[in-house]
Amino acid sequence: MQQNGKYGVLLLGGHRTHQENYALNFAQDERCRLVAFADELDGPPERITLARSLAAELNLPFIADLDEALAREDVHIVSLCTDVERRGRIGAKCAEAGKHVYLDKPMALNPEDADKIVTAVERNGVKSQMFSNIYSTWARTVQQALTTKSIGQLQAIHCDVLFSKGHPGTAPVGEKRIQKPTLERYSFVEAKPEMFDVGVYAVSMVNWLTQKRVERVFGGTANYFFQEHHDCGLEDFGALALTLEDGITATIVGGRYGWQSHAQGGVRKVHLIGTEGALTFDASANRLEVFAAEPAFEPPEPHPLDPMGMWSSTQAGIGMQP
Repeated sequence: MQQNGKYGVLLLGGHRTHQENYALNFAQDERCRLVAFADELDGPPERITLARSLAAELNLPFIADLDEALAREDVHIVSLCTDVERRGRIGAKCAEAGKHVYLDKPMALNPEDADKIVTAVERNGVKSQMFSNIYSTWARTVQQALTTKSIGQLQAIHCDVLFSKGHPGTAPVGEKRIQKPTLERYSFVEAKPEMFDVGVYAVSMVNWLTQKRVERVFGGTANYFFQEHHDCGLEDFGALALTLEDGITATIVGGRYGWQSHAQGGVRKVHLIGTEGALTFDASANRLEVFAAEPAFEPPEPHPLDPMGMWSSTQAGIGMQP
């Protein structure tokens, strides 16, 4: 499928998406060549504007008709960062066009949309991958501990993934959250459903490490930290208790808890409990302490288009490393 020894990459999504990062990652890979940006003809005007602006920044063309872009023979991979509400339909369309699909997380808004992508990928014999932590060095270290049976037979696993960005302390106190069974809207400027968005890292980690199907789920969400999430009807924190095949228990915590709550951007931790021992793996533990007379870190003023500190471009605009 390569052309001139390289895979052609079509980019969907623009500024204020993680395409800001993925496009550069693909560009730096010697196996790949960036072809263009594209979107649906009837895509949201704001999303199209943001895609055009990132295309211009990277000196790439913008193709207004996604169908036209997918018909190109020099496109082999689609990097998909459209708004989550459209990912199921667009992801399936890309796979049906015979393109490999690289998906930002979460891959879809609901199980039905995720199934559309999976079905199209399997039917057309292409590859798909959602961004996750499972290819990181620390995840491979956890996997090695399980493979070598250093703790005996796995009995239980716990995974924490929390992001320390945003200005906490503004959520209403003592107000019980009611979690709806379905999510109709995902995309807001000021907030995301964090158990959905961040918790997917922990869920995918547990799934990959254990290779066991989930048989039972109990979960809850809350609004502990941010007024923005409360006002959008979205959670900023959540927890799951899972019963896996072979009676293995898995517990998961996912969410966002604000600037200054962690020195390295948030907790990423896995605990393994086995018949012969227990191990903890902490990807974000402090390895070095530095003492200086410099002023302590102060959180930046919230960016009006990104108060939670999610995007590279907006964080650069307020002088923060994303």
